[in-house]
Amino acid sequence: MIWINRVVEHHKEWIAFVHSFGEHFFAEDIVQETYINLIKWSSEDKLFTNGKINKGYMWLSLKNTFLQHVNKANKIKLVSIDSFHEIENLNNIELLTAQDKLEVKILEEMNSWEWYDKMLFEIYRNDKLSMRKIANKTKISLSSIFSTIKSCKEKLHDNVGEDYIDYKNGDYELL
Repeated sequence: MIWINRVVEHHKEWIAFVHSFGEHFFAEDIVQETYINLIKWSSEDKLFTNGKINKGYMWLSLKNTFLQHVNKANKIKLVSIDSFHEIENLNNIELLTAQDKLEVKILEEMNSWEWYDKMLFEIYRNDKLSMRKIANKTKISLSSIFSTIKSCKEKLHDNVGEDYIDYKNGDYELL
């Protein structure tokens, strides 16, 4: 690994290369990451020609590391902490309160149903099982499950539907 020490001797030049790519803040990190990549994936005979460092190869290595850095940075969406807390404080309290109110209304409606309807709809809603899977597990006919779930959805739509629309539209005060 003595050859890497000869590469590091030109450190300021490598920083200048990275600056020429338009990166100034992470230039040092990119050069260091390039050293690591060279140790892992390269060899002395690739980096040196006639005993001199191959600056074209080094430029290409730096450019590849820089592009990897850019690709990673583009995948991450940066959000200002201040704006996040403002949105969080204003909307989350109202949103969570509205969700709770809507859930209470749905549960109150479900509690007014016959035990069979309520039990079947809770399985369908909470366990996220398809009607066929419910039929297989409970040995209740698929047509009975279908008509019961359909009836329960219609009851919810009739009795809690307006509240759900208000919730979806952000009219939390109407709940």
